Amino acid sequence: MLARDALLAAGHAEVPEAEADLHVINTCCITSEAESKSRQSTRRSLKHADRVIVAGCAVNLNPRQFGEIDPRVTPLPGTADAVARRIATQPLDGLATATVDDLNAACVDTDHDILWRSAGSDRSTGRTRGFVKVQDGCDCHCAYCIIPTVRGQARSRPVGAILDEVARRVADGQPEMVMTGISVGDYRDPERGLELGELMCEVAGVPGVQRVRLSSVEVIHVKDSLLRALTDEPKVCPHLHVPMQSGDDAVLRDMGRHYDRAEYLDQIAGLRAAAPHVNLTTDVIVGFPTEDEPAFERTLDAVDEAGISRVHVFPYSPRPGTRAAELGDRVAPQEKKRRSQVLRGRSEVRSRLHRTAKLGHVQTVLIDKVADSQCSGYTADYTRCYLPAGAGDRGEIVTVTARALHADGLRCDA
Repeated sequence: MLARDALLAAGHAEVPEAEADLHVINTCCITSEAESKSRQSTRRSLKHADRVIVAGCAVNLNPRQFGEIDPRVTPLPGTADAVARRIATQPLDGLATATVDDLNAACVDTDHDILWRSAGSDRSTGRTRGFVKVQDGCDCHCAYCIIPTVRGQARSRPVGAILDEVARRVADGQPEMVMTGISVGDYRDPERGLELGELMCEVAGVPGVQRVRLSSVEVIHVKDSLLRALTDEPKVCPHLHVPMQSGDDAVLRDMGRHYDRAEYLDQIAGLRAAAPHVNLTTDVIVGFPTEDEPAFERTLDAVDEAGISRVHVFPYSPRPGTRAAELGDRVAPQEKKRRSQVLRGRSEVRSRLHRTAKLGHVQTVLIDKVADSQCSGYTADYTRCYLPAGAGDRGEIVTVTARALHADGLRCDA
């Protein structure tokens, strides 16, 4: 959102897929599919724009792959936020003549100032949730992950700047704040030393904020301050997305994760003991080079034992430049597909159990979509609910009763 905000604040229009002088694309390289989609977006933009500037992680990893698409494409390495700020404040001709090394050095040199000070927008995004970037970079260096290479070491944003942005987003009509970053649990306020849970309580205290939630947090970062926020601050949402990646010790070790199966499950058990109302979701990578069938089965069992309600499944994709890439891609594509289907099926079973337990009970829903036939939104624990038309306005929190299961949520009565 920071890159978008910087360009909007400079007066650039947001007209996707329309004829334009310039399109700016923020690329991703978390998987090979993400890289491919970034290149596809670049080619698609050439049909509608005289010029395309690409920035972000895939460009940092391999700028040449974008520069070779078309002479009208300009790859600008550096963080997407830093690049957007340069586009917003410098003549485009100057950007066109700068070398890759010049741009990269300039973005790195000014990254801290740009990343945090360009945040926020005076324009409403039409969303009920404000995604507030509080942290960037990662120090974990998992064997399969390219993120530390393209995003750098972990660094945190000062709490004062975060609270200023939150106040602006409330004024823009966003009552719910989502704390985001690459490794959010690493957050440590450089001014006052506040940890993540303490930051969330500070955000909850901003007038007009009705909910505060996390995008994701590593199990090793579920600290006492976060548990206190979950139990003591009513506005902190009882939902944590805690990546597991695998439930097998050997695979976790080969992945370079910073816990084993028992440590993950023990930490989750401690979390549930402190905050039994918390809904837990997770990420799992299937088809890692050293994952065999017994290892996959242990992952399925771990999902059940942890009481996960939903799993985001990612088939393993080798990333050039990572340690895991040296292991090759040993699991056949069809086997990855099969394991993904099995795990998604298990996820659906877990999700139905979670939603079934809510039937007949009162839910509080923040409405984010309104249509003639129905409206919908999320509970504090991130369960999608579908309500009758007229049950409330967008951005309003309403009290309803869950009556039936929906394909991906609950049907509720006002």
